Amino acid sequence: MAVTAPHDGYLTLLRKRSFLYLWLSQLISMTCFFASNYALLVLIEELTGSTTLVGLAIICFSLPALILGAPAGVFVDRMNKRRVLWTSNFLRAIATFIFVISLLINRHQLVPVYLLTLLISSIGQFFTPAEGASIPLLVSEEELVPALSLFNITFMLSQALGFILLAPIILSLLPAFTITSLVINPVDSLYIIVAVLYGVCAGLIAMIPAKDFARADRSTQNRKGTQNLEIVSNMWTEMSQGWVFVRRNKRLFLAVVQLSFAGVLLLVIGELATPIVTKLLLLEPNKMAFVFAPAGIGLVGGSIVMPRIMPRLGKSRAVFIGTIALTLVTLLLPLITLAAKTLDPISWNANPFILIIVALLMAVAGVALALINIPAQTAMQEQTPDWIKGRVFALQLMLYNTFAIPIILFIGGIADLFGLDHVLYLMSICEIAFGAWGLYYERKHSITYPNEPLDEIKEGEKVAEADTLPSKL
Repeated sequence: MAVTAPHDGYLTLLRKRSFLYLWLSQLISMTCFFASNYALLVLIEELTGSTTLVGLAIICFSLPALILGAPAGVFVDRMNKRRVLWTSNFLRAIATFIFVISLLINRHQLVPVYLLTLLISSIGQFFTPAEGASIPLLVSEEELVPALSLFNITFMLSQALGFILLAPIILSLLPAFTITSLVINPVDSLYIIVAVLYGVCAGLIAMIPAKDFARADRSTQNRKGTQNLEIVSNMWTEMSQGWVFVRRNKRLFLAVVQLSFAGVLLLVIGELATPIVTKLLLLEPNKMAFVFAPAGIGLVGGSIVMPRIMPRLGKSRAVFIGTIALTLVTLLLPLITLAAKTLDPISWNANPFILIIVALLMAVAGVALALINIPAQTAMQEQTPDWIKGRVFALQLMLYNTFAIPIILFIGGIADLFGLDHVLYLMSICEIAFGAWGLYYERKHSITYPNEPLDEIKEGEKVAEADTLPSKL
């Protein structure tokens, strides 16, 4: 493959038809995921008005990553990546159609809704590690950083398309209509559209030539005859071996922790967006765009420029700068509002200057997340050979969701109990502590990120493979 320069990396990548199909599949499927989750929360809020039941819905689309993440990674490592990607999208399309049928039969019966949400999210656990393991198969080594950056941008773009455009527009503008005796509500229409789009994603994956995944297939072709039996019998062993591989590779372990940390922080920003607007800035909830949009713009903008600045900064320095920037933003948010209240106790929150400062701080937070996210993703790809990529990505998702689920459930209650400003102060302490731990870990294990020749990287992979997974020989 041709070498991709940073300035035209994205265009060069999108000219590769196979990569374009994979990228479009990610964009569409993730947009469907966020739109359907938005619709689910709206549906349950409308039917019950119960915050507890809304929280249960969040658990339903988050818990499968914790339970199935690592086993799904084992399957992905032992199966054809193209087939996994195609099948997972096709099954999600079928499950979403069943979801619609359940709503049409009895929309007030929530048990099938929760169970189908669990099923759809569980199927998605196979798509994510297969997609991550497929990216290096479709691009060259020089294109890996731009490719990861583009997929990170796409993740944020799909959040905006799902949460801000697709779901709100359909739920707001589409009227309810009747077919024979069935009443099709806007939520039903949205899920029908989502099911069709999942089918489109399956078609896009099917259009990728099988030969483009040949490198992954060659690594497993000698096990095809007993593949399914081996997967079942060796599941726990291979999950444990995946964890051992991550723990023994210090660079990889650090990257997994850093990427999980960035993901949890991104969830926290989304969770606290409304409280920051309503409780900290004392504004209407519809002003949430002042918090959410700048953070998303900052993350997308930071991801765009990362391929240019990361070679100059280096991975370690980029992550540390991002952590320091996040700490400052988290600390400054309550301090600025406190200063504004002191200077103008009556109408401080109506001052547009305050809103501009808050928006700029959130944009900086988005850039800071990119400074952590992209280097960590790149290090994970560089330090993980193809034969174990699925397990490593699945373990990272499992670690991320292990911490994310309790945060999603309890962050609101903690803020109500102690006050949002105290939560932000605590967050700033945790962020600077995480940055300090990262530096300590790097120095303790003498971790550096040199521009290693390809032969050295492959030789290191062989040593790690022989050391950590003797049963694979």
